[in-house]
Amino acid sequence: MKKILWSIFIILGIVLLCAVIYILYLFNAFNSGVSDSYEEIDRDRSELRVDDVDASNDNFTVLILGIDADAERTEGGQINADHFRSDTMILATFDRDNDDVKMVSIPRDTLAYIDSMNYFDKINHAHAFGGPVGAMGAVESLLNVPVDHFVRVDMNAVVEIVDAIGGVDFEVPYEMNGLQPGVQHLDGEQALSVIRNRSVDSDLGRGVRQMELIEAVFKQAQSFSTLSQVNELINIFTSNTSHNFATGDIRSLASYYLFNDVAFESSQLQGTGFTSQSNGVYYAWPDEEHLFALSNTIRDILGLDPSTANDLISIRLGEQIQPVTEVSTDLLENYTLDSEPGYAEDGAENQYGDGFGIE
Repeated sequence: MKKILWSIFIILGIVLLCAVIYILYLFNAFNSGVSDSYEEIDRDRSELRVDDVDASNDNFTVLILGIDADAERTEGGQINADHFRSDTMILATFDRDNDDVKMVSIPRDTLAYIDSMNYFDKINHAHAFGGPVGAMGAVESLLNVPVDHFVRVDMNAVVEIVDAIGGVDFEVPYEMNGLQPGVQHLDGEQALSVIRNRSVDSDLGRGVRQMELIEAVFKQAQSFSTLSQVNELINIFTSNTSHNFATGDIRSLASYYLFNDVAFESSQLQGTGFTSQSNGVYYAWPDEEHLFALSNTIRDILGLDPSTANDLISIRLGEQIQPVTEVSTDLLENYTLDSEPGYAEDGAENQYGDGFGIE
């Protein structure tokens, strides 16, 4: 009997040792993966922040950039991914106080101020002009909110991510790419085709689907039950993303947001399309009242003072803006509105409410 018990203890010990070794392997793989995908950027904290932000404890923002930079388009890695225009721009605000993530999809044709070029242009050009820092700066000037972090994802990674989690249940709004409308269980290729398609509705509809897919993937990832699945996601993350998060921050965020009931709210920046008379190019003029609502909702979550209309450059310089025309120093530094717009006056109601939950 003692011999049997001793054998059982030995077997249990071996199993436990193997488990510890595997966990340590995953831990090291995680650290190595996050380190390999970390990208040093030429800025510390946002100029709109007074204090440093600890993503493992504080409310913060992250700009999600989707780019198409596969081996063919980069000529086998010879072209730097920083030189690509962003195909997707989503600003996510992580609110730990309310277990909430608010996502704003910014249409790529949105006319925005690009600091490195000192003119207004399509916001998706900002990444091509200045990489992640350029894109972060353009979003900051548009919304007057700090962009604390970025995650840049190769859009083709969607295929690997969705397949790694066993596919996702997703409501397809229209018949597209051979898929019928309604809730479908999509594999990676199908998910990518759904969020890329804009022939049925528009670039705006595609932005909504991209935010919905992020939520679906997040919810599915919460159901993971094996270490091997985690290891696979680590490898996908390492191969297809770049970011400026510290390793400890990502580990803390993963443990918190994957094991808590987190609500998602999303919004797409409203705007009006127009063709510029100066250059014949199509742009989307951002809705000033919606900008104002989004700015103040996000600033409130981050514990910052509210914006005024003059804090938002697209509102302040609205009538002075000419696309792809250098902005004078006098306009940038000295021009202000004679009076606040009605929606920005004390006590005024904004037609968009807090900017979220609108059709």
